[in-house]
Amino acid sequence: MDKKREKKEMIQNNKQYKTLKEKYDNLLTKLYYASLVLTAIGIFYLGKGIGEFRKRVIPLNPDYEFSKFSDFKMFLILLPIISLFKYNIQKVLIKFCEKIMKESFRHPKTENDKILAKKYRIKLPMHVYKCFMYFSLTIFGYYVLKDLNFFPKSLLGHGWLPNMFINGYPKSFFFYKPPLFDFYYQLCLAYFTSDLIWLLFINERQTDFVDMLLHHSCTISLIVFSHLTHYSNVGSVVLFLHIESDILVHFTRILLQTDISENIKNISGIILSLNFIYTRIYVLGDIIYVLYTYVTWKGTVDWFLLILLVIIYFMHINWTIMLIQKIVGMLNGKKITDNSGYKIKQKQ
Repeated sequence: MDKKREKKEMIQNNKQYKTLKEKYDNLLTKLYYASLVLTAIGIFYLGKGIGEFRKRVIPLNPDYEFSKFSDFKMFLILLPIISLFKYNIQKVLIKFCEKIMKESFRHPKTENDKILAKKYRIKLPMHVYKCFMYFSLTIFGYYVLKDLNFFPKSLLGHGWLPNMFINGYPKSFFFYKPPLFDFYYQLCLAYFTSDLIWLLFINERQTDFVDMLLHHSCTISLIVFSHLTHYSNVGSVVLFLHIESDILVHFTRILLQTDISENIKNISGIILSLNFIYTRIYVLGDIIYVLYTYVTWKGTVDWFLLILLVIIYFMHINWTIMLIQKIVGMLNGKKITDNSGYKIKQKQ
C-alpha cells in the first residue's frame, strides 16, 4: 500500500511540476514577444536619434576619427565571405560528424532514433562550425582588446571597466582604438548577421526560434548603434564575454551527441554552467552597473542601448536557470541532454 501511495504522489508531483513549467514557459513566451516589440521600438528610436547624437558629439573633438557609416563597407564584404564559408564548411563537416555521432544515431533501430539521427545530422555540423568560430573570434578578440585600459581583469585583461567613462562627458567617446578594433567589430557583426540569416531563411523553425530571434535582434542592434555612437568600448567587452562563453555551449552540445563517457559530458556541463554564470551574469551585470553609474544620460540613444542590453541580460538569467536545472538533474542521476531547439514541424 505504501509503495502504491508513493507512486501516486510521485505522479501527482510530476503533473504539478509540468503544470508549473507550462505556466512558466507561457509567461516567458509572452515576455519574449513583448521584448521583441520593445526591441523594434528601440531600433526605431535609435535610428531616429543617431543623427542628432552624432551632430552633438563629433564637433566636440573634430580632429578625432569618429566612427563613420562608411565603416560598414567592411561588413558588406565580410558577410558574404562568412556566409559562403558557413554554408560550405557545414556540408563538409557532415561526414566527420556522422563518424562521431552516437552509435544509435549512426545505425538507428527505432523510429525515434531515426528522427533524432536526421535532426543531429544537421545540427552537429552547425555546433562544430560555431565552436570553431567562437574559439577563433575569442583568440582574435583577446589579442585586439587585452591591452586596453578598460578591458577588465575579470576577463584576463589589465584594465578597469570605469576607465571607459572616467574622463566624463564628452571625452569618454574619444578613446584609443587598437589597429584591428574596427575590423573585429565588423567581423562579429558579419558573423551574427549570417547566423540571423540562417535562423530566418535556412534553418527549420525550432522551439527556441523566438528567443534566438530576440537575442540576435538585440545583439545586432547593439553592435551597429554602439559603433556609430562610439559606445563600442562597452560593446567590445560585451561581445567578447558572449563569444568566449559560447565556445563551451557548442562544445558541450557536441559531446552530448557522441558516445563519450557520461562523466566527461557531466564535467563539461558543469564547467559550461560555471563559466556561463561568471561571464553572463556576474561580468555582464557588472558592465550594466558601470553603465548605469557612470554614463551621463543625455538622450534616448543612451537609454535604449541600455534597455537592449538589459533584455539580453534577463535572457541569460533564464538560460542560467535552465542550466542549473540540468546540473541538479545530473546530480540526481539523470543524463544531461540537449533538448533545446526541437523542431516544431518538419518539411515534407
